[in-house]
Formats: sequence, C-alpha cells, structure tokens
Amino acid sequence: MAGLRALAADYDGTLAEHGRMSADTEAALRSLRGTGFRLILVSGRRLENIRKLCDALDLFDAVILENGAVSFCPATGVERLIAPPVDERFLADAAQALPGEPLFIGRSMAATGAENAARVETVIARGGYDLHVVGCGGRVLVLPAGIDKDSGLSHALAGLGLRRDQVVAIGDAENDVELFRGCGLTAAVGNAAPKLKAAADLVLPGECGQSVRHLVDMLLARVA
Repeated sequence: MAGLRALAADYDGTLAEHGRMSADTEAALRSLRGTGFRLILVSGRRLENIRKLCDALDLFDAVILENGAVSFCPATGVERLIAPPVDERFLADAAQALPGEPLFIGRSMAATGAENAARVETVIARGGYDLHVVGCGGRVLVLPAGIDKDSGLSHALAGLGLRRDQVVAIGDAENDVELFRGCGLTAAVGNAAPKLKAAADLVLPGECGQSVRHLVDMLLARVA
C-alpha cells in the first residue's frame, strides 16, 4: 500500500447507512485525514440533498456529486457543473413515458426507480439523446455520455495534484465500478453488489461504516 495518499469514497451504503454517517465513521476519517491523507467524496446525490443528511462535508478536500457531473469544494462553498446541463427535452420525453413515476432532477443528472430502466433506455434511443443509464442500487441515473464516477474523480484529482494510482477507492454499488478504474487499491464494503465485489482488490468485513472503519484501520497501520 506504499504511495497511497487519498481515499475516494462513495456515500450511501458505504460511508452512510440509511443516509447518515455514524460518529464512529466520521472519527475514523478525521484520524486518517490527520495523517495527511486527502479525502474525496464521490456520490450520486445532489448537493442540496446531501447537505441535509451529512453535516461533516468539511471532512472532504473535494466532493463530486451527481455521479461525476458536479464538483463542490467544502472549503470555499463553491459548486461547479463539470458536465453538460440536464437536457430539458429529454426530461419532457421521460415525464411523458413515465406518467406518475418519480423523476429526480439535478443540474446534469436525472434519476428514477430501477424498475423504469428499460423505458428510460427506450426514451434515449428514440430521441437520439447523447445520454447513458447507470445502475445505482434501487435507482437508475441518466447522465451525459462520458460522465461517471471515473470522470468525476479525475476532475477532483487534477485539482488536488494527485494521480489515480495514489488513491484508495471504496464503494458498494455497481456505479462504483467506474470509481475503481486505475486506482492504487480498491475495496468493496461487505454489503456491496456482487459486481463490485468481483471488481475489488479487497472485500471488507462488516457492512457500510464498519467496513470503512476496517479499511481506515489498515491504512492507519501502514503509517504508524
């Protein structure tokens, strides 16, 4: 694990359980940051949503949201769209194709229940939209082509002056496979999707924050 300098972590199902990060997990991350490790949050959530759930965003040197489409700097409070904005024409077509179904709209991303994936794919194909669908637990996310957790992490690392091989990445869902790409060490929490476990270097004991704390202990041991 020599040369590792940053932890890139998913939020829901990884750092947080039922939307909340425990005090123990927060304390573990603060201990890791105290050794000089940089912390990067990479989530599918929207900024206004995650702010309501997580009061420890100051932990992170960089925050990537909407599955790679938005960056947020906790130190300055600056939010930046780093992908094309949401396609209003697609939203209109999707609303027509999904009457009565929830459609969550961000600055670049749209999301709906995973059961609507096939209908969303049909809307994209019929409209010729330059969009792609990403599975994320019980939801599917619709994003501009080329935008995912991989592209979002690359943006964060460029701002921090770090390389991908210096990063430990941890997640739980299928959309975290892209987060793992090229990282120096990858870890799946115990409750992770089978696809992510197959892609990970490590499958950690426990679930959610417990798994994260196990990984942090491993990283702290290497600098002790």
